[in-house]
Amino acid sequence: MLGVLPSELSLNILSYLPIPSLCSLFTLSRQWHHFLIANQWSIFHHAAILHGYVQPGLQLEDALARYTGSPWEGSIDWKDFCRRSFQLDENWEGKGRVVARLLSPPNHNVHRIKVDEEVGICITTHTFGGLSVVHLFSSIFLWGLPQVYVRSSAHCEYESGYLVFDRDDGAKEVWRLASDMTETDGTAISAPPDEEQLKVSAFAAARCSQYAPRGHFRAWAKLSFPELTHAFRLAYPTLVCANRKHVFLHDVRTGSLVQTIDINASNPRIRYVDVNERHVFVCESRAVHVYSRASGTEVLQIPYDVAVRRVESAGTISGDSFVTPLPLSPDLVLDSNPQYFTAAHVSRDGRDLVALSLNVRVFLVRDFERICRGETTLEDSGHVLCVRPEEICRYLGFEHGRVCVATLRGLYIFTLNSGPSVKAVFVRPYICPTDEAEDLTCMQLTDRRVYFTWQDMRHPIVTLYEDEENARELSPPVMPPFHEPFRVPPWLWLAEHGYGVGCIDFSLMPEE
Repeated sequence: MLGVLPSELSLNILSYLPIPSLCSLFTLSRQWHHFLIANQWSIFHHAAILHGYVQPGLQLEDALARYTGSPWEGSIDWKDFCRRSFQLDENWEGKGRVVARLLSPPNHNVHRIKVDEEVGICITTHTFGGLSVVHLFSSIFLWGLPQVYVRSSAHCEYESGYLVFDRDDGAKEVWRLASDMTETDGTAISAPPDEEQLKVSAFAAARCSQYAPRGHFRAWAKLSFPELTHAFRLAYPTLVCANRKHVFLHDVRTGSLVQTIDINASNPRIRYVDVNERHVFVCESRAVHVYSRASGTEVLQIPYDVAVRRVESAGTISGDSFVTPLPLSPDLVLDSNPQYFTAAHVSRDGRDLVALSLNVRVFLVRDFERICRGETTLEDSGHVLCVRPEEICRYLGFEHGRVCVATLRGLYIFTLNSGPSVKAVFVRPYICPTDEAEDLTCMQLTDRRVYFTWQDMRHPIVTLYEDEENARELSPPVMPPFHEPFRVPPWLWLAEHGYGVGCIDFSLMPEE
């Protein structure tokens, strides 16, 4: 190719090669070596864009500022950045190094978790009430709200510095990350917090002042509704809340209600909701509904008993490996007794839709808007992924091109490639819980890790990993005197009490 094609065309072609093949060309010949050295920056920058590692126009210094920590820590050029990003993909597919971490001791009362790796915090709500913010990964307590203030088993959402949780009366409280605010910032214009919010905000700031403003939040808004809602989701800047009759869309930056959509769902209980700039997604047990935000009308419905042409089943899990790559094979016979949907998610780019049913089916629709436009059918474009029939599914996650299904036995992770193919692995971080043990109650995917509530015994094959990120860079907090008006038992504020959050980490480079 060298000396035959123009250099510009050769560079463009090389950018499409897999990263390992591109790196191996350096040893192909002296001519190739000199050519690649002379054009290394351009080749690997284009490769990073084409392989989806960075967005077009992002320079190396900006990429390294955005992608911090492992595996990118120590990157010195685009070649090293691509090599580390490729290794991350390999890890997710079970071909590299995967470890388990523990943010805090198991068997405690965590209900929901939200992690911000960039800020370095883990937010938890609890079965018996309260909200806590701890430092990643040392679990040092940074800030929290009292048990008597945040209801028991409160659901919470977090994104871009905005924290939302629900009250017993159905109202939603919005809090903002203090480090994103200035002293002159007030509250939401259209729905300011009430007196009780402001009072507890001042109380929490005073009580947890040692690390302020790290991990601290300030009361920002209180959102009230004319009807009780059953599910809510934050996809910044939009908070979507729904019941069987209506979907309410708020802008958390101002607290304003920006849209109400009539839905009249057949099932009185909404399982899950999601939202993006173009659509609202409502999951009830018998169907997943997609509504256009422009027209307010339903543009797609996926019934729970839909039959599709493409069905694949995950292979048998043999042995007791921590991570097991799973082959996916065509399944000609789909279960004739389909069960109801439990959750649905849309990808961040708004293209792909995934739903989970009780009988361990993952229903995937790539580029679902093609169905809305009449270019294809649900039967032709739908893709069902089946896991072992004896599994019991507990949670669904969909982020960064990966679908994670948490079951009682472990985590099934499906990586969606740019084409129609899907790769699967099974991760076994815990043993199947006993009848008395609590089920997994929450899970979150990031581009590097899976976080989940760790409420049962660790599997014997799992060894916990610790490194400098686990080190207590912060000294233990000094607890202020008991504050009588809120009647908060002092132990509820201690990080040592434990929050029961585990982590599967795919970000580490191979050991040298």
